[in-house]
Amino acid sequence: MEQILQTVGREIAGGATSGGIAKAIMGLLSSARKWLGLAKVANPATVDVIDDVVEARGACLVFAHHRGVIAELEKQLRRRGRSVVTVHGETPDRERAEAERVFQRGEVQIFLGSINAAGEALTLHRADTCVFVELDWVPAAMHQAEDRGHRAGQTAKGYHIITLLAYMPDRQNLDEYVAKVLIEKLANINTILDEKAGIAGRRIEGVDFH
Repeated sequence: MEQILQTVGREIAGGATSGGIAKAIMGLLSSARKWLGLAKVANPATVDVIDDVVEARGACLVFAHHRGVIAELEKQLRRRGRSVVTVHGETPDRERAEAERVFQRGEVQIFLGSINAAGEALTLHRADTCVFVELDWVPAAMHQAEDRGHRAGQTAKGYHIITLLAYMPDRQNLDEYVAKVLIEKLANINTILDEKAGIAGRRIEGVDFH
């Protein structure tokens, strides 16, 4: 937050417009969120959660936002001996279809995708558990992603969604801030549509991020 305030001060001093200031802030937020995601993946507790799901349920859907986070998470999961297929924004349509096929047929244990690129037009109901390693600012994007498994053909009695949030006891971090924004947006949507929806989080402690 201090870095953001310093950037705003520099932009104002340099005569930047409100649009320029907003762009600078969003750039800093995006960079900070990426590094926080990488810090979470570096923490063994994150991979432990996914590992436990696969051990108990046989398959798992995992979503993140940044491609670098997805790549590092795939590396960590493979080190644990887990089979993984990935889909991100640059994955060709043919490879997307193949990833869906091999996961649904049980040839791999984990489907790892970006929230936006893998959040639509895929049927992944072999898994009954979805893990979010990162969050998106838009509730609809989160719901679209989780619905890849929670759809027609799902035979499990319950569908489980786990959202991993970094926890720093001495200060609020971006995960907690984005989660708060999402909850506020969902509350507004629920009021308008008279529905009930929410985001359940599980803390990943010990993330060292400055």
